[in-house]
Amino acid sequence: MAGRAPAARAGARGRAGALSSALHRDDFAKRGLAGNGQTTLPFEVDGADILLLDDVLFTGRTIRAVINELFDYGRPARVRLAVLVDRGGRELPVAAEFAAARVTLPATQSLELAREGDGAFSFRIEARS
Repeated sequence: MAGRAPAARAGARGRAGALSSALHRDDFAKRGLAGNGQTTLPFEVDGADILLLDDVLFTGRTIRAVINELFDYGRPARVRLAVLVDRGGRELPVAAEFAAARVTLPATQSLELAREGDGAFSFRIEARS
């Protein structure tokens, strides 16, 4: 999550990469190429055991876009998902195999990841606009 974009790691001791969801988002026409970074995968995707890492899992739409991007680079043997927070509210059949926390928030609130001055991460709940 170095750049706040979903990250991918190949194998238990594999190298980390970053995946951009920008080109595969279902709201691309509205958002365009939002500052989502670029995909960088310093490993071979074909046949790899991939672990996707993300901060907050909500509707599942971003993860769907990330998986589409991943398959543009090859066919992994397995793809698993780990998130810091699973907040429910899924619109697609996407589930995290690993979650540090699971919370329920109304659709009127969002859960935002913030980085403190000392580098520590924290979450804050905000009203959705």
